[in-house]
This record gives sequence, C-alpha cells and structure tokens, in this order.
Amino acid sequence: MTSGAPVPLVGRSVEMAHLLDLLGRAEGGSPAVALLGGEAGVGKSRLMAEFAAAAAARGALVLCGGAVDVADPPPFLPLAIGLRALLRESPPGVAEVVRPWLADLARLRIVAGPPGEVGEAWPVHPLDLVFRVLAELAGTAPLLVVLDDLHWSDTSTRDLLAYLLGGFVDERILVVGAYRTGSGGRDTGWTGTLAGLRRHSRVRVRRLDTLNRDAVGEIVAVHGATSATVAGEPVDVADLVWERSNGNAFIAEETLRAVRDGDPMALSGTLREMVLARVAALPDAAQDVVRVLAIGDAAVPHDLLERVASTSGGELNAAVRAAVEDGTAVVDEAVQGYRLRHGLTTAVVVGALLPGERRELHRRFAAGLADLHPDDDSTSALLAHHWERAGDRERALVASAVAAGAAERVRGYAEAFRHWRRAADLLDDGDAAPLVPAGRVPALDRGVTLDRAAEAAHLAGEHEGAITAMRERLGLVPALEAEPDGLDGAVLVSRLGRYLLAAGRGTEAELAYRRGADMLPERGGESARASVLAGHAESLLQAGNFTAARSEAERALRLARAAGALDEQARVLVTLGFSLAYLEDPAAGAEALAEGLRVAERSGNPAVLGRAFEQRADLLSGPLNQMSAGVEVALAGAKRLDELGLGRTYGVRLLAVAANGLFRLGRWDEAMAAIEEGWSAWPSGSEALDIRLARCKLRIGRGDLSGAEEDLDAVEVLARATAGPRWRIPLLTLQAGLDMFRGRPDHALDDVAAGLDIVDQGSDDVWLVAPLVWHGLRAYAETIRLDRPRPGAAAVERLRRHVEDLDRRARDAVPLVGEGVGAFVLMCRAEDARASGASDPGLWQGVAEHWERGDQPYPAAYGRLRQAEALLERRTRSSAAAEALRRAHRTAVALSAGPFRAEVEDLAHRARISLPDPNAVVESAPEREARPSAGIDALTVREREVLEEIAEGRTNREIGERLFISEKTVGIHVTHILAKLGVRTRVQAGAIHVRAAGVA
Repeated sequence: MTSGAPVPLVGRSVEMAHLLDLLGRAEGGSPAVALLGGEAGVGKSRLMAEFAAAAAARGALVLCGGAVDVADPPPFLPLAIGLRALLRESPPGVAEVVRPWLADLARLRIVAGPPGEVGEAWPVHPLDLVFRVLAELAGTAPLLVVLDDLHWSDTSTRDLLAYLLGGFVDERILVVGAYRTGSGGRDTGWTGTLAGLRRHSRVRVRRLDTLNRDAVGEIVAVHGATSATVAGEPVDVADLVWERSNGNAFIAEETLRAVRDGDPMALSGTLREMVLARVAALPDAAQDVVRVLAIGDAAVPHDLLERVASTSGGELNAAVRAAVEDGTAVVDEAVQGYRLRHGLTTAVVVGALLPGERRELHRRFAAGLADLHPDDDSTSALLAHHWERAGDRERALVASAVAAGAAERVRGYAEAFRHWRRAADLLDDGDAAPLVPAGRVPALDRGVTLDRAAEAAHLAGEHEGAITAMRERLGLVPALEAEPDGLDGAVLVSRLGRYLLAAGRGTEAELAYRRGADMLPERGGESARASVLAGHAESLLQAGNFTAARSEAERALRLARAAGALDEQARVLVTLGFSLAYLEDPAAGAEALAEGLRVAERSGNPAVLGRAFEQRADLLSGPLNQMSAGVEVALAGAKRLDELGLGRTYGVRLLAVAANGLFRLGRWDEAMAAIEEGWSAWPSGSEALDIRLARCKLRIGRGDLSGAEEDLDAVEVLARATAGPRWRIPLLTLQAGLDMFRGRPDHALDDVAAGLDIVDQGSDDVWLVAPLVWHGLRAYAETIRLDRPRPGAAAVERLRRHVEDLDRRARDAVPLVGEGVGAFVLMCRAEDARASGASDPGLWQGVAEHWERGDQPYPAAYGRLRQAEALLERRTRSSAAAEALRRAHRTAVALSAGPFRAEVEDLAHRARISLPDPNAVVESAPEREARPSAGIDALTVREREVLEEIAEGRTNREIGERLFISEKTVGIHVTHILAKLGVRTRVQAGAIHVRAAGVA
C-alpha cells in the first residue's frame, strides 16, 4: 500500500461545482452565504479546504477559521483565527487595507495589539466594524470567508452571519460555513440560528451526504490497497473500508491507515478511542442497546431487540432514542428496527466486549430468534451464526444444515456452500452426527457435510472451495492412499477431477480421472462406474483427444443405460455426440447431442443440462461452422441456466460461446454485450478463462491492446502449466496476434512455437490448431514485410509440416470441419507465398471468397487486403486492387476494427487509392426527409430487433423471453441503442423506430 499518498477529492464534484458557481456570482457583486451540513467525518472540512485552494488560485483573498468545542469561547473566534492568518501570510497590501481598523480590532481581541492604542470610545458597533473590514478587503479582491465547525460557534459569530446578510448589497464576499448534524452534545444555540438563516434568500444550505461505494473504492485504489488480513482472515480492503465507513471519509482514511500500519483488527487508535468515548457518553441503557446492535451486526427488529436487551418497555424506548439522537444508531424502517450507523462502531464495540459477554449476547440473540420464528428456515442462517458464537455446537450444526438445504432449494449455491462448510467445520474427523429433530435434517457426519459443501461450491462457481472440500473428504478415507481401489474411492476421486476440470486445471483433472478409472472394480455399481467413466471421457474431450473420448463415452453409455442413470446418460451422450460429429458423422453426432439435451431435461440436474447446452452450442458455432444456430443455442441456454442458479458457471461459459460465434459473424457489438453480461457474474476458474479469452479476441480486433494484454496476463496466471490445450493454444494464438499488432512478429513466432510444442504432444482438435499455424505463417510473412530478423529454416519447415498435416486431416475430416480447416490451410499457403516475395492475388481472392460464403467478414476482409497488396506488388494498378481494398475498408469501419483499418488505410495511402470517408453520407433530399435518424443505421441486427420490441412497449424481461436472451443482455442492448440514437428514454427510441417504419 502506498504510504502517505495524497488522496484526491472524490465524490464531491456536484458540491464543488455549486461552490464555484457561488464564488463566480460573488466575484460579480452578488454576495452570499453557503452552509454545508453533515455528520462528523463526512468530509466537510476537506471540501472547504479544496474549495479555498481553488478560490485562491483564482485570485481571491481567503480567510479561514473554525470554532472550537469550549464552554465559553471568546467572541468572533473563527473570524479572529482567519484574519490573523490572513494578515500574517498575505501581501503587505492587505495589511494596509486593515490598518485603519487595527486598534478597534485589537480592542475586540480579533487581532493582536496593545489596547492602549484604542480611543476612549468605539466609533462603530463591533458587528459593523467587522462588516466594514470585510467589505474593505473585498474591495481589493473577491473575499472568501471559510468558517468551520459552526455548531460550536460563539454568539458573536452567529450574530455576525445574520448581520452580514442584512448588510450585503454588492460586496464581492462569499461566506462558506460548515456545521455538524446529528452530533448530540451541548446546545450552543446554533440550531436556532440555522433555522433563521435558512429563511434568507442569500443563504444556500446543502447537506453533505456520505460517499457512495465507487468513491470509497477510488480512495482505496489511491492507497494501492487490495487485500489484507484482519482478525486472522483474508479480506478485500475495499469491502472492509466500505463496511466500516459506510461512506464516511474520515473513517475510510483511518481504516486504510490502520491496514497500512498492520493493525490486526484494522482499527487505528484514533478510531477506537473516538468510538469508545462516544458510546461511553451515552446513558447506561443506551450503551446496552449499542452492544446488542453491535452483536446483531445488521438491522435488528424491535421485537427481537426487546428479547435481547437488558431493558424493556419505556426504558428501552428511551435508550434507543438516546442512541439514535446521538447518531450512533439509526432507524431501519425495512425491518421496523435499528442498526448502528457505521460498521466501525460494530467492530470497536464487539472488540471491547469480554468473551463471556459476547457469548451471552449471542445466546440471547439465538434464543430470541428461535422464540420469534420457530421452524422458520429463513432465519436458520442467523441462528447458526449466533448458536456457533454462543458455543452451542449441536444447535449450530442443525441450523447450518437447515440453512444449507433452504439455500439449495432456491438455488442459492454460494450460500449453501458456506453453510455446509460451517457444518463440516463444526464436526471433527469421524464425529458422529448429533441427535437432531426428526424431519429437519438428515443424519450428518463430516464426510456428508464435505460432500455437500464441495458440490454446492462447484455449482456456485467457487471452484477452489470445491477442490479443497473434496480433498478434505478424500482425507477421511484412510485406505485410499495405501490401497487405491474400490468403487466409493473411485467416485470421490472422479468428483475431484470434475472440480479440477471446472477450475481450468485440465492436466490435474486428467490425472484424477485416470486414477478414478483405474480404481474401478470389474463388476457391480453400474451407475457409479458410469459416472467415473463419463467424467474421464469429458476430460479427454477437453484435452482434444476425441478418439479416446468417444471410446470411453461408449463404455460409459452402456453402463449408464443398464443402470437407468439419466444424469450419466446425458453426460455421456453429449461427449459422444461432440466426438462423433467432429470425427466422422455430424448427423449422428447431432442426434446424440440432441438426445443428450432431452435426457438432461428429464434428469432435472441443472449442471448436466448446462453441459449439454454448452457442448451443443460449442460444436455448432465452432467446428461445424453453423454460427447463427450455435449462438441461438448458447444464448437460450445461458438464459435458462441463469434461471436455474448456474449463471455464474454454465451461464458464463455459454455467453463466451455466444460471444465467439458473434465475433466470427461480425456482430461485434453483440459479442461485447454477451461478454459484459458474463463478466458481471464475477466468474472464476474455467469460466473466467473462457470469458477473458473471448474478450481478449474482441479487444485485439478493436485495438484495445492494453486491455487485451491484461486479459492474456490473467489467463496465463490462471492457466499456467495446468489448463491443457483447450486454453493454452487459444492463449498463445491470441498472444501471437497481439504481438503482430504491436509490430513484434518475431515474438509472435515464439508464441506459435510454444503452442506447437503442446500440439506435438497429441491433439485431435484441428479446429483449435489451425488458427495457431496460420498465425505462425502470418508472423513469418510479417518479419519479411517489416524487415525483421527472419526465423530459422527449421522453424519455417516445422510450420510447413503442420500445414501439410492440417491439409491431410482436413481432407479426412467430416466436410463441415474440413471446410473450415481447409480455409486456414489456404491462408497458410498464401502467407508462405507472401513471405517468399511472390504473394498470389488469386490465392488471397480464394481466401476472401471462402470466408464471405461462410458469413465471416473479418477474415474475408483480411483476404481482400492481401489480395489488393499482391496486385499492387505486381505493379498492377487495376480496379480490382482498389475494389478489394475498399471492401476491406468497409468491413474494418463497420466492425470498428482499429488496427486492421489502420493497415488498410496505410496501404491505400501508399498506393494512392482513395477510400470513402465513412463519416460522409451523401443523400438526396427525399432520402434525408425519409430518414428520421441516421443513428438507426448504426444499430446491429440484434439491436434493431430489440428496438422493435421497445417500440411495442415491452419490458426488458418480455423482450428477453421473445428473443431468447437474458434480461441482463437486453439491458446492455438498450444502453447501446440509446447511445447510438442519441436519445435518453425508451419512448424516444421507440418513436424513432416508428418513424423509420413509416407508421407515424
């Protein structure tokens, strides 16, 4: 964390603009008084200091002072402090202005000076004297008077504010004052003064609210804080600071300082003393209320507070009112109860309790909850928390299991994981289950709770939690390491493989699955054996070993059908279908995939259904080149899986599949919308790899090279040494593309060589390998074009061998797969010819036409660019070269493909070929009249479909249901539509559609 870093003023732009506007008016002869109210530490003084600095920079004189918390302050104390500083620090001219009044000011003790210099009587009233001095100062330059802590101000200062307002005419004076709200303490008379000031037309009163979460995050970011250890547990610093401060700037800064200083509770001495002193000033009964609310750690309903607090009735109400009026507690109408204002107070008060006091309060909370809500599963999570803290392990275990079951029923898998994890931790190894009420929870031991915790974590996308829990579960089988055999052990090891695979740790997963398969007995347990073999087949498929995956899937399918296990049948069918479609029979594979999806629907298992959707969408939009169908399946599946509680896992994977298909179709805005929706789910593990790789591809295409590099770095960390070819090969392919756009083709060749090392270990996935090999030949050609050191002969020969291998495998593959791979082979040969100085325009034209037939505009445009380049290299200034270049340029503009567009325009410039200005649209008068908004042309096909539904008055949910996309994706499309059309509301957008359709 950065120590002592200057923290910029954040979250106060509106207030600063308001003050600057008042200052501008004052500079023009419109004096005013601005008063800022807010709770202690909210940032009033900081805002005024920043404003004072800005005013001084504009040439204003600045007089700053503040009241102090003393019982009988001297008159005009804030003014005296500020005027003395102004005379001490300002140019001599300021002192000359004040000199005629120095003796009188000294008599009032506003400035220092010998009283003997004062005449027998004052020529003016003290308030008028001060007014004249301020007016004279404002005659030399606009004057800003800053008065802090007015809630402690003396009578003379309060009277001065009223006097100034009565005397103001056109003086260039702005008075800015700050006062504390909800502070309690002694009444100085400020409340009455404020009420009177509010009625004056020259007074502007604003409440300074606490900062929002984004602003607090900015403060944390300036300090360079990310994570820390508090009370022995790792925490996210941004979350901690927000929970402690609730937007209070002072508390946020002090918490960050405590984190930086390594305080084990992230509490600075200043904060701890401040909170304890404030609580100690409350009546005893109110202190008890604060302690109860602190243990509750959230809003506490009044009826529950009555059961936990030491007092009741009128005495309790009086105690609560005292805590609320002091500002320590606030009313929470949502629960008809109360909570502490800041998480800081909770941390300090709980930390100050003795262990016995904490346990007793937790016990009273749990008993109160049980009394108010008997047999109510919705309170079981709170009950588990309080019973555990009260030391009642048996009741905590029961409540944890009930809470976990309740969370699973509503597909709250992340919450279920935490509850099962607590239950497991409450049980020691080999612990027998405690007696539990009948019908509430099943018999429990640590193995059962770890099993349930691992599966819940897996479904929630908490992959590392699932792996940890399953490894603990395996540790409960003493014979597993010594005698690795048996059906139960094989199933457990296989489940570990599934969790490793989901985490993107493919190499480890393959080892676990293989071990599980080796442990299987020859007979019995068909369903369990099918499950192990199904998992092994999935890992082989992901590793690109389609032949072995098909063989293992066929074995598993026989067992699954014999056992009537629907889950395993569905899992095996989609693996088998993908392998069949890829290797030999797309029709048979498609039927197997369709059957797998139908069986998955019957099984009711959302994870199995998610995998069926994923495999079908991936096959269609990838190797089989049926992108539109694949995208439709992916988006429909993502919506369905989000409804089933798996939006963070299978939902994200399907959105990544959709994004990749949309990218290839040239629907880049829609691809980014799908990526944004997936990223908003905070994915981890393999889902994070998928969505980052999809986003990286789009970022490279659009020219966000720094963002692409960030994604690749993250994938490299996540996938290092364990992810296998499914992620490593795309990672290295994209890295090569990024290096070429950065003008480093030699680095790109190194990336491709690393990818080929993986390929040489064996992979059936020619669709994954083909782009990598093309990037290698493209990089080779770029080294020649950019006059960079050429690769060695061995490296070039290796690339050519892989091209021949791809060609052979493309001819042997099923037509749909072979056609796509064959296009890359053609590109490779065209690049090789380009590198040799004999670029063939005919080859490049063939490349372009192939991709155009496949409705893939980006690689088609690349082919057109190279076609034009090859024609021009032959000194052929033909119309064909110009037309090819213009076609490439149109695509680059339509896609906003920045780097590619720059390359096209560079070639056009060098060849003196004019390209149309994409921003210049020539229309006839009738065309201009008929077109209500040029912005509608900027919409993608999907955005036009959404706009049509908007015009019909449908909600986002209704649009999503009609178009088979999620409500989140609709929201992203709507945002893009409004921006492109230049309107602010859905009604305005719908009106544009109606006019364009000729209805209006």
